[in-house]
Order: sequence, then structure tokens, then C-alpha cells
Amino acid sequence: MDQDPTKEASIGYLVHEVARLFRRRFEEEASTHGFTLPQWRALAELSRNAGISQVSLAASIDIDQMTVSGIVSRLEKRGLIERYPDPNDSRAKLAKLTPAGIELVATAKNVGRALFEDALSGLDAGQREAVTTGLHTIRDNLNRMAQQKEAV
Repeated sequence: MDQDPTKEASIGYLVHEVARLFRRRFEEEASTHGFTLPQWRALAELSRNAGISQVSLAASIDIDQMTVSGIVSRLEKRGLIERYPDPNDSRAKLAKLTPAGIELVATAKNVGRALFEDALSGLDAGQREAVTTGLHTIRDNLNRMAQQKEAV
């Protein structure tokens, strides 16, 4: 069965638009709680990987090291994270959440859950599963393509 090229283009456009709108809505909601999307991404990664270095944090959230440095400094000034020396590398610092940071991560998760629930309203369980399965497949295909390109 041939794919309609206009439909393929609209899928790519819709994926882009949905991601853009999710980011925008999350930023709007997050700002009422005093944080930004990049700060949330850093906090979320720190909640999963306590004691991560700034270099690893930058790589894991796909942001350059200078930007992460600013984010980490602002989070530290707000008392949401603390930095401490890496026992294996005197030049590096590791970061972890403070109790206030842990509390903010819980708030951010609630903001995210509410946003996703609102965004998915009107979709039944089967439709939600189909969207999730389709997006996983697209992500996996794109990752596979990148790995194949790197192998060449």
C-alpha cells in the first residue's frame, strides 16, 4: 500500500507541533511554580542520577556545558541542588538534589502529569496505546538510523 506523501509530511509536522506545544504549555505551568523547562530537565535528571557530574548532566539532557553550568548555578543559589567535589577527580564537581529540590521535582511531575492528561483527553485507552506504540516505533527507527550512520 502506497503512503500518501502529504500524510507523511503532516505526521512530521504534527509531531513537531505537539512537541512545541507541550514545551510551551509546560513552560507556562512551570513558570507559576518558579522554574523553567531546562531547569526541570536538569532537576529530573538529578533525581534519577544523584551525584552526576555537570559534563554528564549536559550530555544526558542534550544541552551544552556552558548552559548547564548556568542552570546548575541558578539551581544551587535557590537551594534546590548542592554541588560537592568528585572524590575521583579533583577538578570535577558532582551535584545532587536538596530536600527543596526533591519537593520541586514532585511538583514538576504533578504539573507534567496534569498537562499530559489534559493533552490526551478525548483519547480512549486504545488510541492512547496506539499513539504511544507509534511514537516508540518512530523514536526507535530514528535511533537505529543514527547508529547505522555512526557505524559507517
